[in-house]
Amino acid sequence: MPLILDTEAFLDTVCELLRQGQTDVAIPVAGGSMVPFLHHGDTVCLNLLDSAPKRGDVVLYRRESGRYILHRIYRMRRDGSVLMVGDAQQEIEILPSRDMICARVTSARHQGKLCQPGQLRWWFYRRVWLRLRPVRYFLMSLRGRKKK
Repeated sequence: MPLILDTEAFLDTVCELLRQGQTDVAIPVAGGSMVPFLHHGDTVCLNLLDSAPKRGDVVLYRRESGRYILHRIYRMRRDGSVLMVGDAQQEIEILPSRDMICARVTSARHQGKLCQPGQLRWWFYRRVWLRLRPVRYFLMSLRGRKKK
């Protein structure tokens, strides 16, 4: 019989491990909001924020509802709020406080290949793809047609 875990309880434990000093905690990616950078089943390594979060960082945050989300920072506001967006999305979500961010993604294993800061793929999604937010649906529909 497969083991079924409660996602929120699992991620609560991950965040607690990070607060206790554990580093590079790996978690599986669930869902498709970070496609094409990350796909369901990829793995990311998380660490506590060692510096202020900035535009383009992929972070794990907890919504006021208690649900954990892995998205990219679109903009940091002076009032302390943070604008978030998934790589497959155009809509912006506003976090009222930076304190809702639990961890930063420091590396990823996408389709079996390691991806980390300094690599072209990491740079492209952090810098270029983020700026293409208004036309992502169009670009992704072209990508979908190409695969068929």
